[in-house]
Amino acid sequence: MNKIVFQNPDGQPKPAIKQTYTSIISASISEMKCETHDKSIEFELVFQAPNIYFVETTACCDEFKSIVEDQIARMLS
Repeated sequence: MNKIVFQNPDGQPKPAIKQTYTSIISASISEMKCETHDKSIEFELVFQAPNIYFVETTACCDEFKSIVEDQIARMLS
């Protein structure tokens, strides 16, 4: 599972960070579709206090999920 760690002294969710990374990730994977099922992946950034957003993905199959998660990991590194 991919995660975004950031400085967050107050430990509260940061909507601006969530929106920025959601846009970046979406742009990076928007064209990707499962070759077997012709479906896209869905993802959500979930906040975990005090300073992490996890990228939770849902896909039609494990193979496609792995491919997209690898793409997201490369993009975030």
